[in-house]
Amino acid sequence: MSEEQTTQTTEPVAETTETTTATETVTQPTAQTPITNSWKDSISEEFRQDPNIAKFTEIDALAKSYINATRMIGQDKVAVPNNNSTDDQWNEVYDKLGRPESADKYKLEVQSETAPLDEGAIKSFAENAHKLGLNNRQAQGILEYYKESMEGSAHQAKIDTETSQAQAEQELRKEWGRSYDDNIKRAAQVAKANMNSEILDLTLSDGRRLGDHPEIIKGFANIANLMSEDKMIGTGEDNTTSGRDLGEEISKIVNDRDGPYWNKSHPDHDKVVQQVFTLRSMMND
Repeated sequence: MSEEQTTQTTEPVAETTETTTATETVTQPTAQTPITNSWKDSISEEFRQDPNIAKFTEIDALAKSYINATRMIGQDKVAVPNNNSTDDQWNEVYDKLGRPESADKYKLEVQSETAPLDEGAIKSFAENAHKLGLNNRQAQGILEYYKESMEGSAHQAKIDTETSQAQAEQELRKEWGRSYDDNIKRAAQVAKANMNSEILDLTLSDGRRLGDHPEIIKGFANIANLMSEDKMIGTGEDNTTSGRDLGEEISKIVNDRDGPYWNKSHPDHDKVVQQVFTLRSMMND
């Protein structure tokens, strides 16, 4: 070869990549309890642990308590009695709370047309209210409550009476029919002549008046019919105009020893006894 050829073999050079690894410190987040600052941290521990401060959870509550306390300064204080306190100590408290000097110093006003209270009842109430240490406002409040309760009871009693009367009328009209008005009139006459009205006003166990019970009304009506059969008149006014000698009629019946008045087994015994009773009642009218 004329020309020297130089063959240069280029060895591949391996590229060295220098990798620099930077060590990074990764701080993993850790759960931490948040620190809450309390308003109590700003005061001395001496005061912080005091029971009068420890009971407050909010500073507004402490402020409100302080304001109320300052308002009480200069006002009259009332010591709270206990089971060991004397009567004089209790009376001192009652007086400070506004109890009048005596029972007659109460100014109580109670007006009610439904359930009026007489002066004696109010006076007795005032005496007990004074013993219990009530001031006028408390006594008036209790009296008002009692009055309203009495009015409610009276109103309910009126409703019950009207209801029982309506029920009795319905029952008797059904039984007597067209004779209802006549029987009621006769029964009322006999009841008036022979029975005290206070007895008829007695309240039965079911709440009805005695005089409103259908059986009582029918009983008086039956007596009136028996008297009518014997031509006896059931009212004092009728007896006066008839010119009858009631005493003589009574004597005639009672003095008949062989008659039904003294013979309990006689079928007319009860009727005759009732006649005598009615005649005597009419004489006393």
